[in-house]
Amino acid sequence: MSSSPTPLTPSSRRTAYILLAMTIAFGSVAFTLVKLALKEMTPVSLATGRVVVSALVFTAVVMRSPHRRRPIDAGDRVRVLLCGFGGSAVFHLLFSWGQLHVSVAVASVIMATFPVMVAIGEVAFLHHRLHRPQVAGLVLATTGCAVIGIAGGGSAPGSTIAGMIAVGLSTLTWAGVTVATRSIADRYDPWWLNTPGTVIGAVFILLIDLPHLHEFASLSLKAWIAVIWLGSASSAFIYFAMARVMTVVSATTTASISTVVTPTSVMVAWAVLGNAPSPTEVVGGLVVIAGVVLAAQRGTATTRAPRPNALIDGSAPRAGRIGR
Repeated sequence: MSSSPTPLTPSSRRTAYILLAMTIAFGSVAFTLVKLALKEMTPVSLATGRVVVSALVFTAVVMRSPHRRRPIDAGDRVRVLLCGFGGSAVFHLLFSWGQLHVSVAVASVIMATFPVMVAIGEVAFLHHRLHRPQVAGLVLATTGCAVIGIAGGGSAPGSTIAGMIAVGLSTLTWAGVTVATRSIADRYDPWWLNTPGTVIGAVFILLIDLPHLHEFASLSLKAWIAVIWLGSASSAFIYFAMARVMTVVSATTTASISTVVTPTSVMVAWAVLGNAPSPTEVVGGLVVIAGVVLAAQRGTATTRAPRPNALIDGSAPRAGRIGR
């Protein structure tokens, strides 16, 4: 099925940025909720809870609104699977295991490369054109996130090569999910796009975590609320919103703007947990914000809407105009 770019009307752009703001707000409380939940469960069990809740949310929305479903084109199946399965089970398993074997600082620096990975993927596979302000914004946002991570993780335990590889692969997976979503976001309903892969991911991660599922029986109400919020608002809604946003905003700009979550997460942790940010973290946050302002500069970028196998064979024959 061929696709045509979503018209860049003021209302569609406004809606996209409202959704982005909501994802930043929901993502900002995720770090604090994760810390609260990990007091009662292992990282892998938390990942299991998030993915299963997310799959239940997607299934409920799609079952309630059958019009959202449509057959998935044969050429899109790999990317649809990557969007759901990669963004749920694969990402969470790699990151959950990796964070047990790396310091917070190292994990933060590796994860800070996410917008750059997205930019490389979007340029290579979707023929997206980067402008100088975007490049400068990418550099600043990445640097700011790395500074915050290093400043906030100074007393964390050491890191292993395997842990760094796992976190790196989780970052690469999430970048791949973002680019894959961008390539087919205008072909499928954003809820339906993530449903098949996320449901498969939920079954997969349940099988892996089977020996530890007893942890859920002893969770407090506070921990259950954290797991449900993380799986619904901080996972399912964000996946939906990103798919919707990337029908009018490039993956690179979306990824750059989403780095605001790093400094805002620090502020939420300060308000809720009493973890006051250091001066270095404040400076890092300001650098991130400066980068986001640059990356979000208005302008139209040229990209190519790929044919079904474009992400596999690297070709993208039809040109289209998209926002940033």
